[in-house]
Amino acid sequence: MRRGAGRKKPAEAIRSFLRFLVFRGEIRPGLEAAAPSPPQWKYASLPSRLTPEEVERVLAVYSDGSAISLRNRAMLFLLARLGLRAHEVVSLNLDDMDWADGRFDLRPGKTRRARNLPLPRDVGQAIVTYLQSGRPQSESRQVFLQSRAPYRSLTGASVWAIARQAFKRAGIIVPPGVASHLFRHTIASQMVNHGASFKDVADVLGHQSIQTTGIYAKLELDTLAAVALPWEGGIL
Repeated sequence: MRRGAGRKKPAEAIRSFLRFLVFRGEIRPGLEAAAPSPPQWKYASLPSRLTPEEVERVLAVYSDGSAISLRNRAMLFLLARLGLRAHEVVSLNLDDMDWADGRFDLRPGKTRRARNLPLPRDVGQAIVTYLQSGRPQSESRQVFLQSRAPYRSLTGASVWAIARQAFKRAGIIVPPGVASHLFRHTIASQMVNHGASFKDVADVLGHQSIQTTGIYAKLELDTLAAVALPWEGGIL
């Protein structure tokens, strides 16, 4: 069964064929509209998310102490604890870190909004361990670098692949095409279920519109169950 935008493809193909028949004069104009597109409901599905146990399994994957593992582990902590986007992780600069105050700055990116976020102890410790024992000597101010010379900055695609590999090693099956962004869904869902406002979630994740955050209202299951109407159709 086709899902998402793929559901529109059969109707598009039929309309193209009908337009061809209209062009050939074999059917009358207007009949090409006889194949309607299926409705596409934005935010119709529940966002995927991880359980707390799954998050800890993923964070434990890169634990052999090698330079690559120290780097990957630090990046996963930023994803899992703070819900950063992949490009935000690789854009992190040494000058963005305020170790004394336990905070760091995220420069304007996708939403053109700068953010100042707390640096949790375990995240800070993972980054410090990487800087001291895993990061190659380089004049670059980027926090995370490739493990081989000339030690260039990583890309967002690299973070995606690292997260995808971590899920596989942890034995967690995730949908195709899903990787680092799954942590953002998890963070937002946890915040909403613990009573955080949508404004709080939007500020932490850097959502440009509060409507983007509204999808996570569907995951506040206890509250939704309390207001749900009784089902009279019997057992499905």
